[in-house]
Amino acid sequence: MSLLQTDVSNPLGTKIAKESTAKASVVNQIDTTAGTIYQIEINNSGKVTVFLKLWQGTGTVPTVGTDAPDHIFRCLSGKSVNISLPGGMAYTTALWAAVVEGTGGTAGTTDPSGVVTYSIRYTT
Repeated sequence: MSLLQTDVSNPLGTKIAKESTAKASVVNQIDTTAGTIYQIEINNSGKVTVFLKLWQGTGTVPTVGTDAPDHIFRCLSGKSVNISLPGGMAYTTALWAAVVEGTGGTAGTTDPSGVVTYSIRYTT
């Protein structure tokens, strides 16, 4: 039996995007190129469940409530969630993010009533 050791350049991605006051009315452009997400953290101090919506695509800002998100992640009220994606979740062209309160899916458009923060670890 032999031991195999392999160097890992950065298992959680080489870039981190953090938002300290996430809202539905503010769509943040996380990246302008293709990349891979390795970890997402959401902290919800509010009293209502929130949803982090992610869109991939061209340089056009998605419209919350109209454009269907490519990925949606839920965080219960007063909780934190840490989503690890060891194999990575690839996105193409660009990455956009917004957080809504109460309703996931395409239709949700309400800004969170409490403070919601998120961070996304990714590579390009």
